Amino acid sequence: MRRPQLSLALIRLIVLAIVLISAAITIAIVGTDGIGDLLERAADSRWGIAAFMALYISGVVLMVPGTIGTLTSGAVLGFAVGFPVATVAALIGSTLAFFVSRGVGKEGMNELLGDRVTSIDEWLMDNDFLSILILRLMPIVPFNALNYAAGLTSVRPSRYILATAIGIAPGTALATFVAASSNDMTSSSFVIASIALVAVIVASTIVARRFTKKKRADLSAVNAEST
Repeated sequence: MRRPQLSLALIRLIVLAIVLISAAITIAIVGTDGIGDLLERAADSRWGIAAFMALYISGVVLMVPGTIGTLTSGAVLGFAVGFPVATVAALIGSTLAFFVSRGVGKEGMNELLGDRVTSIDEWLMDNDFLSILILRLMPIVPFNALNYAAGLTSVRPSRYILATAIGIAPGTALATFVAASSNDMTSSSFVIASIALVAVIVASTIVARRFTKKKRADLSAVNAEST
């Protein structure tokens, strides 16, 4: 009896998973202390903002926590420049990760989960913009993980990019402002921004729990209809 062979689509999905897990483990072992310094040196280099953005974008694709680049952007470039730079770099990096996941892993995911993923995709087609937007507004939702997870679904690229652009703006603005004001931690602007950042995180946690509960109920209903 011949053993079943893995299809090329499943092999690509497995390779993608191995690469991402390896990147995450490497970052966890090596640490992120030097990444901020590398970004700072890039910003101060001859190529300036272009070099900084290139490193930021590459880091997002390679699963480096985006918070490092965002905070460094505010601290080194200031809020006025750091906020748009971090926003654009994060958006480009997340879009690249999305398309890598879509191109390499989606077919394998469809093959692996079959009708179940089809049912989820059909639900997402009607809720893709709102789902991504709400998840992006929640700082507790891992930014890089969502980039790749979204690519494995049928979320429309245009909706994903628009929802990401809108969803990351508030958190990026607060983070870069806090970083830009960190040279004077007793200033009223730093204190207010820090309180606002904590408030956003707490509020997002509450919203996340409610949204997750509702989404599970909706997906359960979808899966029940498909069986």
